[in-house]
Amino acid sequence: MMSHGYEERRLKLMARRAVGKNVLDIGYAQKPNAYLQGFYRVGLDITPPARTHTVKYEEEVVGDVTGILDLLHGRQFDTIICGELIEHLENPYQLLRDLRGLLADGGRLLVSTPNPLAFPVIIAELLRLQRFYYTRQHLYYFLPRWVARLFEATGYDVVEMCPVGLWTPLGAFPLCPVALSYQVIYVGRPSVVTRR
Repeated sequence: MMSHGYEERRLKLMARRAVGKNVLDIGYAQKPNAYLQGFYRVGLDITPPARTHTVKYEEEVVGDVTGILDLLHGRQFDTIICGELIEHLENPYQLLRDLRGLLADGGRLLVSTPNPLAFPVIIAELLRLQRFYYTRQHLYYFLPRWVARLFEATGYDVVEMCPVGLWTPLGAFPLCPVALSYQVIYVGRPSVVTRR
């Protein structure tokens, strides 16, 4: 259902926000990010990427994200990416807390997730459609203000919210406010003072 161009835009926007020398890309196997060139890339997913993907990361770790601290014990990353992942997890709060221990000083956390206020989701909700934007793999939808709260509650400051674009039956439009974008990218950094 998602257009190839829209997904490519999200990947480009995320890559532009990556910092440092190395990147941990969690949940990457379905679509490794070709725009992360120039970084040492470590991919972590519950399944390995398909052999048909032309993008290969320097390291590919197969494992469940709920055991990430054991899988990557002692490692540090300048950028950690969770693209289209948190909506699949029963406890996204715990994951973000765990990731703080893997994020290097001055590092960034990049999270993208669907927005329930986006045009197609609102229409599906108003019409109570269960065929579109109602996948069984998603456990949550996150409003942008609530992702900011999720970041704050887990020890991050949101430094940017970036809309990917307005998704419509006529195609995607890149210029739109965060509140209407189907996917939103959140850029965070560890808080100086952890809030509780």
